[in-house]
Amino acid sequence: MKLDQSLPKKLAIAVCCHFNESRLIYLDRVTKEFASLGSEVLVTIVTNTSDAKELGKLNSVISGKGFEYQIFTPDTLGHPLLLTWAHFAVFKELLKDESFTHFMYLEDDTLITKENILYWLESRELLRPYSLIPSFLRVEKKANDHQWYSSDCPKPFFIYALPRIKVQENLGFINFPELYQGMYLLDRMLMQEHFQGPSYNPNFGVWGIQEKAAQGVTFLNVPKGYTTRNLIPYALNDLKIDTRCLIHHLPNNYAQPMPGSKAVLTMEVNKLLTSWPTKEFLALKSLKKYIRSRFRVNSIS
Repeated sequence: MKLDQSLPKKLAIAVCCHFNESRLIYLDRVTKEFASLGSEVLVTIVTNTSDAKELGKLNSVISGKGFEYQIFTPDTLGHPLLLTWAHFAVFKELLKDESFTHFMYLEDDTLITKENILYWLESRELLRPYSLIPSFLRVEKKANDHQWYSSDCPKPFFIYALPRIKVQENLGFINFPELYQGMYLLDRMLMQEHFQGPSYNPNFGVWGIQEKAAQGVTFLNVPKGYTTRNLIPYALNDLKIDTRCLIHHLPNNYAQPMPGSKAVLTMEVNKLLTSWPTKEFLALKSLKKYIRSRFRVNSIS
């Protein structure tokens, strides 16, 4: 494989995979991209199965795609929901190898592309002086609809009520409240910070125990004026989210629920940011919070 100097030099990927044969189509699609995400890539499939037949099916899905891989089945899981935490044992061991430059954790149905990785690397340098880091936004599709939709952010945001920063002529980053992205990408420095700090503890953070495994350093060492360290890029002239940060949640089960399933509120990504006050913002509690933080640092007037 020809080395791409703009990509991570050596990327460790851990994929959480609760074995379900009907969902292997997602794992197949996700892993097709992995070889293009780094100059050298090692993938660990963290799974709950030790059945030889099921492991064989996992192998058949991920083999021959241009990257090294291993399958890890923890033997002391305790509870099925804790499988999301099992990848830490893998990353802790790989971190001892100084040749690994980046670490990415994700679920087996979230598609990460080379464009996503390049966006993160570029934005990491733009935000580094502010101790902030770039984030991704999970999105889905609806049938017969070309727009992207978000269920993690189901309502529009009034930009002047959120911390934000301008980094280039028409590029800003905005701090969504407690944005869940279902994965994380960290360079070696951030991974060490994660393991050495309280964010590595299941009691740290505000999400549920399963989701906390994907928080990375979201809530760690957050600069004053921000709710998290993670920011989303957007164009200043039209308030559109930079599409390079969008990651596809392949099942589309929130934007397009199966018959009989409970409907989930979603929001068109192109309408997520508004320069007009939203009804959520105008609620008394939000309005008071905004007034108290009116002169926050690093905001765009």
